[in-house]
Amino acid sequence: MYLKLNSLGYSARPTLDNYSCKEIAQVLQLNLSTVCRWVKRGWLEATRRSARHYQIRRWHLQQFFENPPQSIKKRIDALDVEAINYLLGKKA
Repeated sequence: MYLKLNSLGYSARPTLDNYSCKEIAQVLQLNLSTVCRWVKRGWLEATRRSARHYQIRRWHLQQFFENPPQSIKKRIDALDVEAINYLLGKKA
């Protein structure tokens, strides 16, 4: 089971403190390539889970949203606050 989840880019851990790029893109209603680009440029810290999949921890996501790169700050500010809070585990 663990290997299957890992190969699909999902966490096998019981706590939801890490996400795949796909999960983040779906929640924020962004293209998957956008989130992957953030990781590849080093803006969003992630762990490589396989050749094509990354795992992003919640606290790295929080750091990214608190201090986004200047070039995409307006785009980040335009994202749905409720979706961001959902990913960060914050109550509304």
